[in-house]
Amino acid sequence: MSSSLKKKKIKPAFKLWFEIGDNYVFGEGTYGLLDEIRRKKSISAAAKATHMSYRHAWDLIKEVEKHLGEPVIKTQKGGKYGGRSEVTSAGLSLLTSYKKLKKKMANVCKLE
Repeated sequence: MSSSLKKKKIKPAFKLWFEIGDNYVFGEGTYGLLDEIRRKKSISAAAKATHMSYRHAWDLIKEVEKHLGEPVIKTQKGGKYGGRSEVTSAGLSLLTSYKKLKKKMANVCKLE
């Protein structure tokens, strides 16, 4: 890279997502949502934390599950104290794979 470009602090950037065939399955927004569900045990709280409507959050989850053919969250309907949501092993696998690959890609993009 030329010295003039280095002075301007140009750096590579990337967006990462997973596809099955030509269908988008999982990306940054869905990662954030699923990770918040994992931490907060609530779709509603996760949606708020990621600045999504509850409806949009549910639609994203359903879309991922449709393409994967298996659930990424398990829900328990509430009673007096409300419901609970947990990320399934398939969901945890997505989170782990995405985080690892994103870290590898970020390392590749680092300039010396």
